[in-house]
Amino acid sequence: MATTTARRSTHPMSYYRNMVKNMDDSQKLELVSFIIDSMRSAKTDDLSMEEMLEGYPYKRYTKAEMNAKLDKAEANFEAGRGIPDEEAWDDLEEELVLEKQELEMAEAI
Repeated sequence: MATTTARRSTHPMSYYRNMVKNMDDSQKLELVSFIIDSMRSAKTDDLSMEEMLEGYPYKRYTKAEMNAKLDKAEANFEAGRGIPDEEAWDDLEEELVLEKQELEMAEAI
């Protein structure tokens, strides 16, 4: 008696690597969160934060290191280096308008 199994179409890992390569960091973080959530089981609920973040590619800073970075940034702003708040918001608003236009163009196609 012959049995059959359902075949699924799969892509090689290089296909997924190329997709992820074009994502920005926030999209990659969202993808990692999605993957972690999809793999959760009763066992993963017992993992510590350190265990969950094992292999996380970005450096984790201590509170003292973050405070030192903030102090340095504040000193730079006081010395006249940096971007004024209004200019930063203007740049962000321009980016959002461009993204909206790109999305509208993509939907039109």
